[in-house]
Amino acid sequence: MSAQLPLGIQLQDPVSFANFFPGRNQAAYEFVQQLIDIQGEGSAFLYGVSGTGKTHLLQAACQHLTQRGGSSVYLPMLQLNQLAPEILEGLEQLDLVCVDDIQAIGKIFAWETALFHLFNRLKDHHIPLLMTASVRPDELGLNLPDLASRLFWGGIFELYPLDDVTKIKILQQHAQNIGITLTQEVADYLLQHCSRDLQTLMQWLQQLDYISLAQRKKITLPLVRHLLSHSK
Repeated sequence: MSAQLPLGIQLQDPVSFANFFPGRNQAAYEFVQQLIDIQGEGSAFLYGVSGTGKTHLLQAACQHLTQRGGSSVYLPMLQLNQLAPEILEGLEQLDLVCVDDIQAIGKIFAWETALFHLFNRLKDHHIPLLMTASVRPDELGLNLPDLASRLFWGGIFELYPLDDVTKIKILQQHAQNIGITLTQEVADYLLQHCSRDLQTLMQWLQQLDYISLAQRKKITLPLVRHLLSHSK
C-alpha cells in the first residue's frame, strides 16, 4: 500500500526529512526518525500551534518509509472526521500509521473508541504510530480515559515556531536551490509584510520566481513591493 489513502488524500510534494528544518524541534525530529528506522512498536505525540511542522514530519515519515519499500498511511483528521471510524480498521497490516490533528475527533465517542482500538492493535503488531494535535494529550478533553492514557505511552514533544533568522536562512537556501538570489533586504521585507508561517513565505517565493522569469527581472525590493501591493 502506498503512503496515501484511497480517499484522495495526497501527500505534499516535495516533503521529506531532508527539507524539514528543526530549529528548536531537534529532539522531536530525531525521535521520529529513530522510531521509523527501528520499525518496531512505539509512538510519538507531537503538539503545537499551526505552522510548527507537525504535518511535515508525519508526511516526511510516510515518504521515507515508502522510499524504502514500506507501507504507510497518513490520516488528516480535520478532513476525515466526518467519515465512519471504520476507516481505521486493518491499518495494523501496514508498517506505519500517522494520525494528524487528533483534536478534530475529541468528544466524538465513536472515533475515540476506534482510535483506542487502533492503538492497541498497532502495539500488538509492533507497528509505530505518529500523532499530532494542537494541544497536549491531557488538554484534548477526551471522553475515553483509556485513550487519553495511551497517548502518554510514547514520546511527547511540543513543537515550536522557527525564529525569523532561521526562516530567512531557509528561504535563501530554497531560493539558491531553484537558481535565484534572495537578498537579505528582500527576505526581511517578506517577513515584515507577509504571513510569517514558512509555508506562506515559500508560496510567495515561488510566485516571485515565476514573475521574475516571466518578466526577465531580478527579484528586487521594488518588484516585491509591487507584487504584495497588488495582492491585497
